[in-house]
Amino acid sequence: MKKYDLIIVGGGMVGASLAVSLKDSGLSIAIIEAFSWKSDQQPSFDDRSIALSYGSKKILEGMSLWSSLKDRCQPINTIHISDRGRFGVTRLHHEEEKVEALGYVIENRVMGEVLQHEIQSLDHLTMYMPATVIGVEESKDQVTLTIDQDGQKIELEASLLVAADGAMSKVRDMVDITHHKSDYAQSAVIANITTEKYHDAIAYERFTDSGPLAFLPMTEKRVSVVWTINREDQDAVMQLDDDAFLEKLQQRFGYRLGRLEKTGVRNVYPLALTESEQLVKDRVVVIGNAAHGLHPVSGQGFNLALRDVAQLAENIQQHGVQNPVCWLNGYAVSRQQDMKRVFRFTDSLVKLFSNNFMPLAHARAAGLMMVDCLPSLRHLLAKQSMGLFGKMSRLMRGVALK
Repeated sequence: MKKYDLIIVGGGMVGASLAVSLKDSGLSIAIIEAFSWKSDQQPSFDDRSIALSYGSKKILEGMSLWSSLKDRCQPINTIHISDRGRFGVTRLHHEEEKVEALGYVIENRVMGEVLQHEIQSLDHLTMYMPATVIGVEESKDQVTLTIDQDGQKIELEASLLVAADGAMSKVRDMVDITHHKSDYAQSAVIANITTEKYHDAIAYERFTDSGPLAFLPMTEKRVSVVWTINREDQDAVMQLDDDAFLEKLQQRFGYRLGRLEKTGVRNVYPLALTESEQLVKDRVVVIGNAAHGLHPVSGQGFNLALRDVAQLAENIQQHGVQNPVCWLNGYAVSRQQDMKRVFRFTDSLVKLFSNNFMPLAHARAAGLMMVDCLPSLRHLLAKQSMGLFGKMSRLMRGVALK
């Protein structure tokens, strides 16, 4: 039996971020990850990009990671929100919010490289990779995991177990934490696109009859595209050759960036809203997509997960892990408030802007114009986009935990 203070199941961006945030805690930590970091099957560190909110940038500063990331990110200075076929437009500007950028776009692989480099320098951390969890047993004083690594069964014991193993979390199911799933009947087609014109650090969120279409600025005159389509259309879209795909995408987006010249690898993902009924149970905590799976509209998913990490790491640093039952409920209440707010925001956007009911469409256009004309409403929308609502943990203020 190998004993640790903390075991994290899931070594992707969320689990790795938690381990790095606790680098000065003195805790012995084990990470269980199903895929090798160098494997093409590793879902966290693939060709996709993520939009980091300004709040996430502050968290990464507190974790002493931002200095390694900032030169490899593309700042978002302006967010341009529109409704296809309507006149209403809202624009959010970083100068108006008095920040250097509203957010940043970074490639998953880059984020992965930085996290892996940091983790490999931690002498109190043990990686079991590739390995899978095949059993979880809880008692009053510890949690025992049985894992399978290269056909060998290994038993591990810890005071606290964190499930960061994604939307299909095995650990969540093994400890009988139920979750609810609402299918949007939509899929997201994701690709990196080279454009004729430079993006000028503008992120475009364009709502269409099939769902939102996002063009996020990247380095090297590229944009990361998240195109929401009806589920029944995904096979037809994915079977298009590159030229036909770009032409169809051009029709949906328009010519603000000139011609769409080249596309990278395309991936498609079904979209659903997933919510765990509990965030904690005895000595088990679920975070990231294991706790909440969101529609990609407004790019809130990883940012919400990083706030899970920031709050949990602060609680662990303050209270330790020997008797986590004393503080886990407080952690859960704090995080559920943030989750509910983000759920309402993203779910309402999807349902409001995916509806072709004519009176509602006119109301949407009027609403966008109203937000654009009223600085107070723009500020509230910008705060939500930047992840600056609610209680601010130390890391969310950019303050190190030690």
